[in-house]
Amino acid sequence: MDSVALDLMVLLGGLLLLGKGGDWLVDGSAELARRRGVRPVIVGLTIVAWGTSAPEVMISSLAAAEGRPALALGNVLGSNIANIGLVLGVCALALPTLLQRGLSAWEASWLVASVGCAWWALADGAVSRGEGAALLAAFALHNLNLWLLVRGAAGTAPGPALQSAPWTRVVAGSIAIAIGAKLAVTGGVGVAEHIGISDRVVGLTIIALGTSLPELAAGLSGVLKNHSELSLGNIVGSNVFNVLAVIGVAAVIAPLEPSAPEAVTSIDRALGTDFPVVMGFSLALIFLSQFAGASGGRWKGALLVASYLAYTWRVLV
Repeated sequence: MDSVALDLMVLLGGLLLLGKGGDWLVDGSAELARRRGVRPVIVGLTIVAWGTSAPEVMISSLAAAEGRPALALGNVLGSNIANIGLVLGVCALALPTLLQRGLSAWEASWLVASVGCAWWALADGAVSRGEGAALLAAFALHNLNLWLLVRGAAGTAPGPALQSAPWTRVVAGSIAIAIGAKLAVTGGVGVAEHIGISDRVVGLTIIALGTSLPELAAGLSGVLKNHSELSLGNIVGSNVFNVLAVIGVAAVIAPLEPSAPEAVTSIDRALGTDFPVVMGFSLALIFLSQFAGASGGRWKGALLVASYLAYTWRVLV
């Protein structure tokens, strides 16, 4: 069989597995929320966000261990941009009312603060093990803060049990998403290499897009199953997880310290271009959900998708 055809089959298989995994993860998480009387957005911020960010953890940790800090950081930053620009944009096109709820002050604060923490850690051109540990400590504080918030808030009454084992679906969905993402990225990279795209462009586009496919699968599944709060919480939770936990874990495994001139240039670009873009998309999400009015959801989604495509085009050229 032709190698290009094989790569295309691997890519398609990964996408199909991602879709099924997204269904399982959303179904199981929504059932957990019903049983526990917890708001779906909280489940999205935690269980779903962590499950869909599994590919980012694996890829960035492997890249750090192999001495490729630019790939580890590019994966995280590109994924965060794709989560808001592509994933949220597509979900808003599918469900125009998605952004009408708006982000809470707590969600908005952590969304911006997490990017600021990671930006600070990289300010000297590297992320040491100590700085990685500090990012993980900030993520632990985020989780403690969330737990106290949930504990002190009145939840909804537990609903009827519609599934016998929701945790089974959550775990199976997370595993399917992780495997599907790996297959999708492997197949996508193979296709890209066959048509002559450089490693740098592959890393900034296909890898970041591939690791955002789980969020897209879970987000669309949540929207189509009328769990819009879970979808929005998943995007916010995944972005916080990426910049605090993924970069933190990668730096603890191996400090993100560029040595080759090309890597140094890539880190400089991350500081001067990619981090500002991530912050810009984060602020755009807050503005569109809080201050841009309750109507016109589709134009907001179209604007986010167009902005993501413009960013990707800029990277490609």
